[in-house]
Amino acid sequence: MRALLLSLVAGLFLLPVHAQKKITLRSVDKKLDSVKHYQKILIVGEGGMQARMYMDNLSAELIKALKSQNIECKYEYLGDQHKVDTDITLKKAASWPHDAVLRFSPLTAFERSQVHVNNAPVMGSNGTSYVPVTSEMQQFLVNDFDITLNEGTETIWSARLLTVIEFGKLTVYRRIRKVILDDMEKQNVLPH
Repeated sequence: MRALLLSLVAGLFLLPVHAQKKITLRSVDKKLDSVKHYQKILIVGEGGMQARMYMDNLSAELIKALKSQNIECKYEYLGDQHKVDTDITLKKAASWPHDAVLRFSPLTAFERSQVHVNNAPVMGSNGTSYVPVTSEMQQFLVNDFDITLNEGTETIWSARLLTVIEFGKLTVYRRIRKVILDDMEKQNVLPH
């Protein structure tokens, strides 16, 4: 009974840690009348170092998935919008021939740490139990992006992407890619 109670208490400490990992995409619900068929998409990202690291990883996943749909992609990092004029950098990047530009503009990007306390009982070598208190620090990256897909000056698709992900977990970018591309397919921006 005591072990069950201690397991429940330990679970209460783990629950907030797992609840902090999330991927939320809120797109403008504007389904196109017919499916678009792109040949080339220019993917661009901007922001500080955290946004750049995020976009470097996410763009690799997007390029891989779109390549399987016979869509050629190129990724360009435009720079930190607080330090350079990203619109000028975008004009240079747009010299690569493309049908549309998929742009990720950061709204917020920061790190958050969370401490996980482990106080599960341990049986000592002499048969007595004791409760060592240990802790583990987890780092989360919080990113909030506006995403737009533009053909020239016309916005074809737009969304807001909010993610809270564990630092160093690269497999999460596949899930983020899937959420984005699934919504684009649902809105007839990409073929199913």
